Amino acid sequence: MKHLAPLLIIVLLFASCSKKIEESYFVPKDAIGIMYVNLKSLSEKSKDLDFNQLSINSLIEDKAPKEVKRFVQELLSKDNLDKTFRKEYLLGFGTFKRLSGVGGLIIPIKDATSFEAFIKPMIDEIPNLEKETNVGKDQGFTIYANKEIAIGWNGKTALIIGANNYAAAELKDLTTLNREDCILATNYFDAFFDTKQDMGLHITSTPLGDAFDGLLNTFAGLDVNLENNNLSYYGSFEQDHIYTKTNLKLNDDFKSIIGYKKWMSTSYSKSMLKALPDNPLLFAKLSIDTEDFYDHILSLQDNKTLPLQVREELRKNIKKSNQETEKELGMDAKSFSKIFDGSLMFAMTEGKTVKDTIYDYNYFTDEETYEVVDKKTPNMYGTVALKDKNKFDQFFNIVKKKGAQIETLNSNYFKIDGSTFMVITEDCIFFTNDQSKADEISSNGKLANNLSDFKHKDKLSHSVYLYTKGNIAELGNDFTQSINNIYNPYSSYNRYGSNKSMDVITEKSSELYNKYYGENHYFIDTDGGESFTYTKGNKNSLIQSILYGDEVAKMMSTLEDDDYEEEDEEDDEEDEDEIEETVIESTESN
Repeated sequence: MKHLAPLLIIVLLFASCSKKIEESYFVPKDAIGIMYVNLKSLSEKSKDLDFNQLSINSLIEDKAPKEVKRFVQELLSKDNLDKTFRKEYLLGFGTFKRLSGVGGLIIPIKDATSFEAFIKPMIDEIPNLEKETNVGKDQGFTIYANKEIAIGWNGKTALIIGANNYAAAELKDLTTLNREDCILATNYFDAFFDTKQDMGLHITSTPLGDAFDGLLNTFAGLDVNLENNNLSYYGSFEQDHIYTKTNLKLNDDFKSIIGYKKWMSTSYSKSMLKALPDNPLLFAKLSIDTEDFYDHILSLQDNKTLPLQVREELRKNIKKSNQETEKELGMDAKSFSKIFDGSLMFAMTEGKTVKDTIYDYNYFTDEETYEVVDKKTPNMYGTVALKDKNKFDQFFNIVKKKGAQIETLNSNYFKIDGSTFMVITEDCIFFTNDQSKADEISSNGKLANNLSDFKHKDKLSHSVYLYTKGNIAELGNDFTQSINNIYNPYSSYNRYGSNKSMDVITEKSSELYNKYYGENHYFIDTDGGESFTYTKGNKNSLIQSILYGDEVAKMMSTLEDDDYEEEDEEDDEEDEDEIEETVIESTESN
């Protein structure tokens, strides 16, 4: 399968399309997944980029094996691609319901002779291929194949198929599919294929239902329909942002089990925004109706799509949970679910860099060492909306009586586990590791500089919303380090600077990301989600993404060279030390 990667790169480099997709006839209707790439739109969006000026070209020239150089310089030239390929859509698929697990790419070509000349150097590199001619539909295909890979073509279309066995037979079968046996016969393909998007991916459970519905009922007692669960994903490079969209359509059985349409909410308490600082690097909002969620859990006791034993165990566990909750908290689980409004928010700001002592322990020598380092700790803030403060106070007092590490600082103001501050207002609970903001909330009930005027407030109408400014991966790393530092001071997460190379890579990658990308917005609702990743600069998002990837490749190559130089210097120093020791020993012996 590794031989498919260069071919995927090839087809991503040429362009133009038509709305009629003849290659769809080569995709079996039992495909679990199918994807397309709109090569015309990608080409038009990248036409202002001079690929010859990218750093990756010099990296290939300097470091790549000669076979790769020839592949890029000769086979991937614009003239060669234009001569070989008919420029429409690239299709890919995966299925398991044939002779074996099968996946493949379907590529439009101009003619058989040009494609064979193009593909022959790659064919020569794949071991144990056997050639067949005049096979497949209308005896018009030429095929090179071993057990695991088959490459075949006629005068208009090339297929590259990967399989566990019988790859050639799979390819031949695909060339003879009728309309009722191909992807066009499904109830989702026409709606899925969106020519306005640059790429799309569709995954369906229907083939699994055909195979496993009866087995699940027989052996697990699960009377659930596996068919007609569909997930589609789209991506498109717009002028100033990268856009993605996900659509989810589940059948009635899965909707009844998950019940997300019942308990996913969009509401939130606006007062929560007053407790969060303005200009965050990360901001998240989640809305769940806690009462409806609990009611859904109760309803599963009578959901006959679940096995009888599962329903009975759930019934016993709910009863036991209610008894324990009543005993410990003085209220049942239903009453507890009514305490909270169901919306919560979280924000993160850059925080500060402080000196910290990092400890290490050698279990073999029983010695402890330490190092003073700079530690970057983001400030984190969270709010949970309250519906019934009196009941929450009742619950919280019970928690305090049970010996939790809670220090009372003021009325409704507490310090938890020595590092987290909590303030309880009439309608929300506020958490933070930033004492100054906790003090302000305790005194004034809100922050002076808060998120009430958040410029993206309209996006809070979604069930789940996530906003980030900058590299979310770096923010996540800082967050993980901070949380881990609280609970495990000996963790490798806390040995800042222990891996100098990774620290340099993280720092430079973040700088490059911030050079090319700005704000990110992610939404999730009951039927799917969307995301917007905004780019910087005067080029469109595809060009900016290519330039970003090119700079990352250049950076990694430079850092690799620097590592080799450092290793060479260390080796030279070790050689000098050895020579010096030899000279001293020789002098002393004389």
